[in-house]
Amino acid sequence: MPERSAGPKWAVLLARIWAIAAYVLVAVAFFAGTVWLVMAKEVKKLTGTEAVLAWVVGLAALPAAVLTVAIVRAAVVAIARGEQGTADISDHLKRLESLIETLHDSTRRLVDLSQMSDAAKSLLFRQREVEAMEELLHDYLIRQDYAAAEQFADEVARRLGQPEQAQRMRQVIAAARETTMEQKIDAAIKRVHELMDDYQWPRARRVTRRLLRVQGDHPRVAALPQLIHQARSRHKLELLRDYDEAVKRNDIERSIQLLHELDKYLTPQEAAALEESARGVFKARLHTLGVQFSMRVTEENWAEAIAIGHEIMQEFPNSRMAKEVSEKMDRLVALAAQEKR
Repeated sequence: MPERSAGPKWAVLLARIWAIAAYVLVAVAFFAGTVWLVMAKEVKKLTGTEAVLAWVVGLAALPAAVLTVAIVRAAVVAIARGEQGTADISDHLKRLESLIETLHDSTRRLVDLSQMSDAAKSLLFRQREVEAMEELLHDYLIRQDYAAAEQFADEVARRLGQPEQAQRMRQVIAAARETTMEQKIDAAIKRVHELMDDYQWPRARRVTRRLLRVQGDHPRVAALPQLIHQARSRHKLELLRDYDEAVKRNDIERSIQLLHELDKYLTPQEAAALEESARGVFKARLHTLGVQFSMRVTEENWAEAIAIGHEIMQEFPNSRMAKEVSEKMDRLVALAAQEKR
């Protein structure tokens, strides 16, 4: 980041100024010394060997001084570069920490998914399957490959065992046969805008890429990537403004919700800029949950205490409070069970 690199740049600049000044001083001293040797009467008193040694010493002083200056300057530059390298390593470590947190969240979601019932998993993946099938079907239709679209519908009915979905697809295919290419393009562009309105940027990009492959020369289709970029940037700015306002209102719940949404939009540099603010928000959230947990325990409201305890352990698994809550959970569960008897 700019603040981190300012120190090393100043160090290099000062090293260069100092080296240039040293070069000038050494040169002046050398020439002054040479003139003195020529003018001094003492040189005439030296023997031949002594005079040669005096001249050698005088001539060697300049490269020796220059070499010394160069070594010092190189050392300063190396230190400066080392500081920059340290800053770069710090940035990389922060990105690695962010990646580890993301992997931790993904692993937790996988664990949650593994604990879901088969019926819940079926409902979850069914929607994704439908979305994928719709995208592929529209790809066939925009290319006017109706034979491939009909075959795809048959495969959905026969291999995937979804005759109702296949029937809906055939209705879409039949309607597409009656429309012009311009109408198909209008429908596809409308679909992209609907995805943008729903903030489904990856799907909007996928649909756009398919459109560009078959109708890339169409001006409205060619404009879609820029429209998606602009809409995504506007939404990102809206989220940042909402987050800033939520922090000012001390609305912790809304702040955390917005941080989770912003996580999909921020670059590592932008995330680093919000790091201190986010740390304060999460610290406040943990404090609030801790107070609520203590109050429920004091009130002997075991069920709510357990629920809040699970929130603490899930949202802040590495905190000391989560460890303390975890140590009390067995006792709280036992108390809750006794209360039900």
